[in-house]
Amino acid sequence: MRRLWAQWEVAGRGRWIGVVALLALAIPAGALLAQWLGERAAARAAFPQTDGRIAVLGVTASVEIFRDPHGVPHINAASESDAFFSLGFVHAQDRLAQMTWLLRCARGRTAELVGEEGLAVDRRARTLNLPGAADAQLERLDPATRDLLVAYARGVNARIERVRSGRAAMPVALKQLDAPLEDWTPGDTLAVLKLYAWGLSNTLDVSLVLSEMIEKLGGVAARRFFPGGSGGEVVPTPGRLPLTAGTGARQTGGGAERAPGRAAYSDPLRRAVGLGGRSVGSSAWVVGGSHTRSGMPLVAGDAHHEPTAPPLFYVAHLSGGDLDVAGATLPGVPVFWTGHNRNVAWVATNARAVTADLYVETLHPTDSTLYHDGRRWRPLLERVEVIRVRGSEDEELLVRSTRHGPLIGPLLSESREPLALSWVGTEAPVVSAVASLLGVARAGGAAELLSALERHDEPPLAVVYADRAGAAGMQVAGWLPRRALATGLVPVPGRAPWYDWRGRLDFEELPSARIEGGKGWAIAADNRFGREDGEPVEWLWRTGARAKRIDDLMRQAVQQGPLDLRGAARLQTDVGTERAPELVALALDLEATDPGSEVEADEVAGLLRAWDGRATAGSSGAAAYHVFVEVLTQHLLGRQLGSELLHRYLALPQVDPDQVVLDMVRSAAEGGGSDGWTDAERVRAAVQDSLREVWLRLSFRLGPNRSKWYWGRLHRVQFGPFGPTGLKGGGLGPIGPFSYGGSGSTVNAGGYDPGGSFDVRLASTYRFAAETGSLHQSLMALAPGQSEHPHHPHFEDGLERWLEGRPTVLATSRLWVEESSPERLVLERAPDPAR
Repeated sequence: MRRLWAQWEVAGRGRWIGVVALLALAIPAGALLAQWLGERAAARAAFPQTDGRIAVLGVTASVEIFRDPHGVPHINAASESDAFFSLGFVHAQDRLAQMTWLLRCARGRTAELVGEEGLAVDRRARTLNLPGAADAQLERLDPATRDLLVAYARGVNARIERVRSGRAAMPVALKQLDAPLEDWTPGDTLAVLKLYAWGLSNTLDVSLVLSEMIEKLGGVAARRFFPGGSGGEVVPTPGRLPLTAGTGARQTGGGAERAPGRAAYSDPLRRAVGLGGRSVGSSAWVVGGSHTRSGMPLVAGDAHHEPTAPPLFYVAHLSGGDLDVAGATLPGVPVFWTGHNRNVAWVATNARAVTADLYVETLHPTDSTLYHDGRRWRPLLERVEVIRVRGSEDEELLVRSTRHGPLIGPLLSESREPLALSWVGTEAPVVSAVASLLGVARAGGAAELLSALERHDEPPLAVVYADRAGAAGMQVAGWLPRRALATGLVPVPGRAPWYDWRGRLDFEELPSARIEGGKGWAIAADNRFGREDGEPVEWLWRTGARAKRIDDLMRQAVQQGPLDLRGAARLQTDVGTERAPELVALALDLEATDPGSEVEADEVAGLLRAWDGRATAGSSGAAAYHVFVEVLTQHLLGRQLGSELLHRYLALPQVDPDQVVLDMVRSAAEGGGSDGWTDAERVRAAVQDSLREVWLRLSFRLGPNRSKWYWGRLHRVQFGPFGPTGLKGGGLGPIGPFSYGGSGSTVNAGGYDPGGSFDVRLASTYRFAAETGSLHQSLMALAPGQSEHPHHPHFEDGLERWLEGRPTVLATSRLWVEESSPERLVLERAPDPAR
């Protein structure tokens, strides 16, 4: 009996141990499940109400907001004012967290949310004085534009008030940051607009890196690395003036002045808002009606932004009063960068114009509060910016300015001579892009659109356009400095008055193209803008690689027959390149002259010879080519420049190192030059070493199985959270990765960072195409989706079609909108409690 009891007891213990073990596993799993369900419930609670009726203060009459199957709001209001109010409301419904982060970056207040991680962003925004410039612009706005910004802000605040009152939940991202909700103001819109302009057009890092190249290589040898390349204009040597008492950084608790040394710079403002990377910008084209099936012009374009969730752009359709416009907006700014109204369609691209100059200032040798303007000693302007830092003490930033602008010493990790920055957005007497782009949205045709662009200031844009009457073309617009002498994109002496700006260039002086008689097309991409009168307009790199590909595609398309809207959209997904086959042929011809090449190099050379020049995700040749170009760049440039300077150069906005390498290989193939860079034997050896190293890298990264050596395994796109890097949970993790084609120079952009992985850093996250004969229906693609709310139906519903290159229809006819939209929200006028 005792034996039986003991056996039962042992068996019972085993059962209990098993139960305890299961419980030990189940409890954490249950906790994770509960956490996941809680995060999902919190995300769902923040979903906007998109059906039914909401009473709000600020509208004068009821407004209907239809949501189509892709989450695009179609706003139908009785007046423009109510329409812009409603646009502010839906922006805040779908993108309030994104708007908050953009505004915090623009006003230099991110450290209040994320602590010391945000200091670099805030110092730059405060040094540039983006908040002060925005508030000053607000004072100069015409009354009509100001009234619309007030209406827009009231719409944003109507949504914020619903969150404050508990009738709507806080967006997950704001809840994680524990961010206080503050009322939106018209000045906030202008601040976000200035932030966007800075992200697209600043050249501060370009000037610093190129001036360092001159120091290292000399003016002649450095010329090939500048915009214009080896055939460009002579690069001036930066003025070296006597160094004085430093640049004026001061923080709480003291802080020594920095000693002169080499400047280093990397712009956190661009990275913080999804505008980092060297291929940031856009491309567009317009084709005349003689080449289209309908006989009416077609316009098409895209925007190259970092792949984030949500994306930087937001699509909306706005109807109120005489206004009826649809297209891409930037949340926080009620203008349409790309889109159409009833009569005209347009795509605005980054013009790549230089709108910032650096000046080497002369500070007084004994009195650091004075500088010399070329005629006399003048006092520096000083202001102290207090930056609130979450979890730490406040920081005081002393910003000192000359007549050219702020001294940028506090922005540099190391200091050199005192450098002052002049940037159009803060120094020039610009008013606001809001008024000009609202004029574009109201334009009754091409003539009125051009008249509106004549008033445009920042950022500088290259706009393609077409109207229902058949007029079409391209126009550069913006406040571009009139320079007596070009700076060459390097710091120039502040005491030399001939480098000072002399107002802005006249609109008639800016590059433009008109399509006459419906024949031909116009392109706004990286094509070179030339002027014959010698006026020094300075541009970033415009090698024309993407523009030439678009031009070739257009020629092929019209030879096959008239182009239609779907055909135009298909051209936007092209991943071919014109330069790659030439570079491959030249490099392999050089390599073939040496019979001693190794088996590994021969295998890679075979992949390159068989490649068709298209960077498709499944191409093994594309994988070999892009690794080859990166390795060859290191071999050809790394020794002379050094790895650190080369990396900084390759990361500059719009830089085109492939063209530099192609020029060097071409010169070597033609017998070589005497400058040391293009010696034929040196380049041949670099090609051979690169081919062997490509084999090693592909084997290491992709394994020994050659069937797995394809571009999409190296080149993947992943959509990370927009905003602070620490956001996690609640569905705010990355989406992807997915295999992706293209590169930084293809029409379908897929740029990647140099020296690291080949994962996509910038992509064509928004595409648009419209035909002026049927402006009630255009095509668009937006990835990953309209909504910032995780788990929302429109959080990533645009991703599949975007990856497949299949755009969706953006229809604006009232009948179609009412019939196809699953949701209808009515904003009703609420009684004013003050009455």
